[in-house]
Amino acid sequence: MQRLICVDHIATCNTLQQAVQLPHTNELAAAAVEAHARIQGHVLCTNLMHSHWLSSVGGCSAFLKLESEQHTNSFKILSMPDEQIRQGLVTCSTGNHALAFVYACSRSAAASQAHSTIYLPTTASPAKVAKLRAEGGNVVQFGQDCVDAERQARSVAQQQGSTYISPYNDWHIMAGQGSIAVEMLTQLPQGKLDVCIVPVGGGGLIAGIAAVLKAAHPGCMVVGAQPAASDVMRQSVAAGSIVDVPSGETLSDATAGGIEEGAITLQPCQQYVDTWLTVSEQEIADAVNSLLHYHSKLVEGAAGCGLAAFRQLAQAGELRGKQVAVVCCGGNIAVPVLQSVLQTGAVWP
Repeated sequence: MQRLICVDHIATCNTLQQAVQLPHTNELAAAAVEAHARIQGHVLCTNLMHSHWLSSVGGCSAFLKLESEQHTNSFKILSMPDEQIRQGLVTCSTGNHALAFVYACSRSAAASQAHSTIYLPTTASPAKVAKLRAEGGNVVQFGQDCVDAERQARSVAQQQGSTYISPYNDWHIMAGQGSIAVEMLTQLPQGKLDVCIVPVGGGGLIAGIAAVLKAAHPGCMVVGAQPAASDVMRQSVAAGSIVDVPSGETLSDATAGGIEEGAITLQPCQQYVDTWLTVSEQEIADAVNSLLHYHSKLVEGAAGCGLAAFRQLAQAGELRGKQVAVVCCGGNIAVPVLQSVLQTGAVWP
């Protein structure tokens, strides 16, 4: 299906805020509305697809927010002022944020002339590393965990006088990702959502989305989905501070790994996220395989986390009669991983 920019994208910030009706607005939600207007022309208005399959599974009206079909198949990133770009840019990622970073740089004349570096852990998906290099990214791999790569990236940026862009621990990144919720509210029937399920890594994506949804409808239940092998944010919210715990291997590589100490994403995750669910590797594989089977949509493990969490809630009867959205972020799945998922993942009945 052809992807089109929504008509809503030509509206002003004030018009958008009125259109999505944020009676309980907060600072992050307001920033997301502004970001939504600022990034127009740089990102697609991704499809909010009604899923008869998921609707029947949950006894609800279910939608898929297909951020997996965004430019670079990953979520949104704000552009930056030229003066700041010319100083040089450094970022860190497990892959998806880095792909969005490379795309954003390609859209800026200043960035195309500036020195930029992308740090990834040595455990990053080889497919994503290869894709980044093919897109012209200057990739440096450091450390076994993304939090180690983040520390190194920050240190190098400080030494060079460059700007460091965190994949999640940044106000503007959270606001940019919150624009996804702004889109959903303009796309949904009656602009209302009862439940939203979001995959979680460092928390930037769910922080922005949850802030907007709670500003529009405080009763909306926001669910954070993480792989059981790497649920650092869930444990951090429970502890009240960022915890340093080991992460295991997971199909959801985009959400895996540690979180920077003092990350600003913790507070909105504590304030706006209602429920945290963890899913097994088998559940992730089943979800990715099932989406491909029923909708011919190819997503990576992070999106599979959200779908698997949907199934958990459906089986518990918690979605019946409700309007539900699952944010599907990331379509950058390596061929060997996909082959394994197709062999081991069971299609939902």
